[in-house]
Amino acid sequence: MSPSRAVLITGVNSSGGASSGTGRATALRLHRAGMPVYATGRRLEGLQDLADEGITTLQVDVTDEESMVAAVKRVTEDHGSVGVLVNNAAYSLNGTIGETPLDQVRRQFETNFFGLSRMTQLVLPGMREQRSGRIVMMSSIFGLFATPGRGYYQATKHALEAISDSLRLEVAPWGIKVAIIEPSPILGSFVPTTVGDLGLDTDSDLYADFWERFVTWHGAYREVDHPKGRGRTSVRSGKVAEVVERAITAPNPRIRYRIGIPVRLLRPQRAIFGDRAWEAFVTRFFPQP
Repeated sequence: MSPSRAVLITGVNSSGGASSGTGRATALRLHRAGMPVYATGRRLEGLQDLADEGITTLQVDVTDEESMVAAVKRVTEDHGSVGVLVNNAAYSLNGTIGETPLDQVRRQFETNFFGLSRMTQLVLPGMREQRSGRIVMMSSIFGLFATPGRGYYQATKHALEAISDSLRLEVAPWGIKVAIIEPSPILGSFVPTTVGDLGLDTDSDLYADFWERFVTWHGAYREVDHPKGRGRTSVRSGKVAEVVERAITAPNPRIRYRIGIPVRLLRPQRAIFGDRAWEAFVTRFFPQP
């Protein structure tokens, strides 16, 4: 019996994050390439356009064990196992380290880290049984460094990078391959238009001026059709989907797929600069308190 090619994608209609755009683009691209795709999200009505394309849609909340178990069971019943897991569900929590309530921090980690960890655990038995499988982890340029205002979100991406490296070595004996996707900023994603859009859960005005600058700075990534300035170095959801397909279909996928000029320059720049010069660059380039 041939190994399963069924693709399970999480977070296709997540709110407040890039996962919505990249997940949807990935689902469409893989479906049109002939793969059996299961697109999941917290709200089925938000997946109707994909269902109209012939893609199987499932209601999955990665903070809800029952829905995750049901999704894996459905794919297993249809195809023997999940052949490919794309851990895409995520959202960006805005807030400073000292002022963000810990219940919000826990919610961030439940979605961005514990959810993908549990979904990975659920698909591994079937992959081990067929001695084949792909797990794609959707990271970010911010899985490699951190800036003010999104430290907890960035921490989840750093954690994802770490467990991906451990997982890849742990599952290699069963022919399961793990690839990390590291996009540069994605046009149209995580882009606030007002401070109110940030969803800040604090009454403190310690950083009021900073948040105004934060919103203004991100405006460069808001214009999708004709980006200007920093926006021109961003990537589009379709490009990310193309790279995900490559990670799934390559006989020997890369450990990391870095998409766009910023993320490709990051590692050598930081190594050359050293910590102090790198921090000086971050304070000049990104909005600061």
